Amino acid sequence: MIFINPYFLFGLFALSIPIIVHLFNFRKYKIFYFSNTQFLQSLQQQTKRQSQLKKLLILALRLLAITAIVFAFARPYIPLEKAAANLKGNNYIVVYVDNSFSMEGLASRGSLLDEAREKALSIAEAYAEDDQFMILTNDFEPKHNQFFSKEEFKKEVNGIRISSITRTMDAVVQYAQSNLEEQNTQNKKLYIISDFQRTTSTIDKLGNLPDVYVFMVPLKANKINNVYIDSLWFDSPVFNVGQSISLHVMLKNISDVSVEKLPVKLFVNGNQKAIASADLQADGTGEVKMNFSLQETGIQQAYLVINDYPITFDDKLFFSFYLRPYNSILNVYGEKESPYLNALFAADSSIRYQAVSDRNIDYAQLKQQDLIVLDQVKEQSSGFVQAMESYVREGGNVLFIPSVDKELVMRNVFNQHLHIPKYESLDTHSSRIASLNIDNDLFKNIFEKQNENMNLPAVYRYYRLDNVVYPNKERLLVMENDGEFLSLLTLDNGKLYLLAVPLDDAYSEFHKHAIFVPALFNMAILKAKQEEAYYIIGSDMRIALPAYELQGDNVLEIARPGSNFSFIPEIRRQFGGLSLFVHDQIKEAGNYTVKDKEEVFYGLSFNYNRKESDMRCYDKAELKDKIETLGLKNYIVLSLQNKSTNAVVSEIQAAGIQLWQYCILLALLFLLAEVILLRIWKP
Repeated sequence: MIFINPYFLFGLFALSIPIIVHLFNFRKYKIFYFSNTQFLQSLQQQTKRQSQLKKLLILALRLLAITAIVFAFARPYIPLEKAAANLKGNNYIVVYVDNSFSMEGLASRGSLLDEAREKALSIAEAYAEDDQFMILTNDFEPKHNQFFSKEEFKKEVNGIRISSITRTMDAVVQYAQSNLEEQNTQNKKLYIISDFQRTTSTIDKLGNLPDVYVFMVPLKANKINNVYIDSLWFDSPVFNVGQSISLHVMLKNISDVSVEKLPVKLFVNGNQKAIASADLQADGTGEVKMNFSLQETGIQQAYLVINDYPITFDDKLFFSFYLRPYNSILNVYGEKESPYLNALFAADSSIRYQAVSDRNIDYAQLKQQDLIVLDQVKEQSSGFVQAMESYVREGGNVLFIPSVDKELVMRNVFNQHLHIPKYESLDTHSSRIASLNIDNDLFKNIFEKQNENMNLPAVYRYYRLDNVVYPNKERLLVMENDGEFLSLLTLDNGKLYLLAVPLDDAYSEFHKHAIFVPALFNMAILKAKQEEAYYIIGSDMRIALPAYELQGDNVLEIARPGSNFSFIPEIRRQFGGLSLFVHDQIKEAGNYTVKDKEEVFYGLSFNYNRKESDMRCYDKAELKDKIETLGLKNYIVLSLQNKSTNAVVSEIQAAGIQLWQYCILLALLFLLAEVILLRIWKP
């Protein structure tokens, strides 16, 4: 047992006071005269031995009470295992200072980050000059990936600033452990100074660390209400000029106060395009829908904005999308071009349509196509099939329409090579399309409302597909007899649509029905679907540029318009296109562009992590309960907020099992026992 304030033990000299009182408080007997002895009959006789025993018991209780009170002020504790002998030895200490946006919250002594820096400096004062210190922040900076002396550590702490990067607690602990385990000593400590947000404090994923004590230092901000833009999505994944675009916006209210008619504004390329208002219940979410249209093609860089104080980093949500001037469709036919495909695409200014015979294909142009229609092709050579397979697996879309030549279809050369469903037989029984898969992007949102009694195309004969289960197959159009009329096969990054009939009146009404038009249009434009409208700073996601061909040794550059900021990202050729990786080089939310030399060809948007927007945090009691429930024996919660450096040093040096509370409890018990003894044992 060790005392934090050993000088208070001089208070034990106070034990002499009750002893002196006991020794000199001799009872003096007096003589009383009574006229009648009958008044003495109610008195109880008390022997001299009983009186002495009572006095000794009272004296003992008073001495014990004074001892317990003195011990309580001296603050005894049982030190941590292995720590008692090493408090001033060769220590390796890692101090993590949470510098995320939530640490901008205000407390009684300024911002939480200011107090976190102060506590980190105070922690250093609890250790010797020759101890080694490492500072960690959310940035995981390479310069911090080393141990410093105490003075160097203090300089690094004073340089900590707010960061846009968010880290989970298990990631911080794992990173610290990887640095500590390299040190050949058993005296290792990790201090975590944070507000312990519930969204990032992944305590359930923590485990006991061998030879490492983890000290949690929770800091609590004043209560803050926050309303923020959480996310967005479009009704349709592709966009056309003049088309009505529907944008859904999700907002969250982290407070106990309702919000009414909060303005939400949409800006595209610097111009306001829409405005809406949101009503949010206390601690609730709300969704608003915004409709707008655009008349110019190309890169569209936009953002949503609300006004909310005092937390403002999440009041904007940036996003980018692209309006293509046209979509390219290549129709590869066998004997002759289908008049239905020509009528659908040839006169449309938004479609660059080209029809060629299967004997006159320019294979160099395949990658430029958004959709290739293989309409009753006769070409069965290995070179043709391999070219089509490469195109679809690298992200292309192919529609395969079988031939009226049954013998040609039954060979299944194309199907066998691509390992897709094979045509088994020609079914001449009449049927009708019974259902559409409206959950698939091909048919999503083409109906304002779906009628159960829709008049769908009749089918007179069709090629039946085999019954083999394909995990990458999705049924899009199904007939009344459960036969598959249109199927979708996902092949790596591309899609292959398999039709059960030729575009011929003898087979079906599909090519003359209203659903024929949106089905084929969507097959073409879905290739232009942008994977992500925005990315989260710090997530280091893969950014796919599938439709761009980088020439020679050219390098790409990411820049922020209106500023001097630019950098060269990591570029990988994979998945049929280019992939970019920014590796935490983007720190500020906003819209960015991708350039090849001076040509801007792509737009990107980055936003701050919304995990920082939820200001609900664990308090000290909740952290202790979590640690106890999970059995984390090496984890200790310290209460250092609003304490001076000396108090912090004392708290750290006293880390272990605190006994002063038990001393106070014992003192109260001894005093209570004395009172009871005096009341019950009367002379």
